[in-house]
Amino acid sequence: MNQPYHLQYHDPFHRIDLEYDRRIGHFNMHHDHIHNHYEIYYLCSGERSYFIKDRSYHIVAGDLVFIDCNAVHKTSDVGIPDHERIVIYLGKNLLEQFYPEWLSLLEEPFTWDVPILRLPPHESIYLTESMNSIKNELLTLQPSSSLLFRHRIVELLLHAHRQQQHNMLHSHEESTPIHRKIAEITRYLNDHLADSITLTDVANHFYISPFYLSHLFKESTGFTFSSYLSLTRIKEAQRLLRESQLSISEIAWQSGFENFSHFGKTFKKTSHMSPRDYRKQHRSS
Repeated sequence: MNQPYHLQYHDPFHRIDLEYDRRIGHFNMHHDHIHNHYEIYYLCSGERSYFIKDRSYHIVAGDLVFIDCNAVHKTSDVGIPDHERIVIYLGKNLLEQFYPEWLSLLEEPFTWDVPILRLPPHESIYLTESMNSIKNELLTLQPSSSLLFRHRIVELLLHAHRQQQHNMLHSHEESTPIHRKIAEITRYLNDHLADSITLTDVANHFYISPFYLSHLFKESTGFTFSSYLSLTRIKEAQRLLRESQLSISEIAWQSGFENFSHFGKTFKKTSHMSPRDYRKQHRSS
């Protein structure tokens, strides 16, 4: 790898987006990430730190990562920052539309406790070949590429389901004491979203200094403390907008926003639409 390189494909009809990136040097995701579709992330080379929901994982070449709808996630540098990756964004309705009888099986990898498939070398040949096929198709797009991508995605999900018994990452046993502490802190934040909590409050609760907590949180998750708290509150607001009959002002309050104007601005920045439009879109879908 010596030069950055980018390929992408967009199929709005079937809600499939694919990206290949070769990145050189420092790179962290610029936007706090949460979206209402599935994501499949394959690391072709290099290594990354991947924060998903409430835990950080050390991702290495050959790992296949499954991000559920509306899961908070972010990648950041670890070790040498150069890396190559393929990302697939998959609308949930694609699986529902074409494979309704196999829906629970195909969606299974997104529900794993550890949402990563890491196979021993002799079991990973098929996965490597499949991802190379996707990369090659991105290089020479054709009218039939949509069909091939759809086929490959279903194959990947089925392969993950069948290979879970060989997965080398069945549990969180390999996580470090620092990662376990951060997981404990993020669970605490998730349980107290509606409360008026500050960095100092949380630091006092866990008997550590605010400065150390701020540094540790950013280093382990890729998020600042405040951005993670804000994003998680927006995620809860999105859930309430989809599932409840509460007024938007009540939802803002229950999500931990004391200022309604600030809630509206933050929600629009994260979701790219107002709370009212978000509710309307998801009620009609």
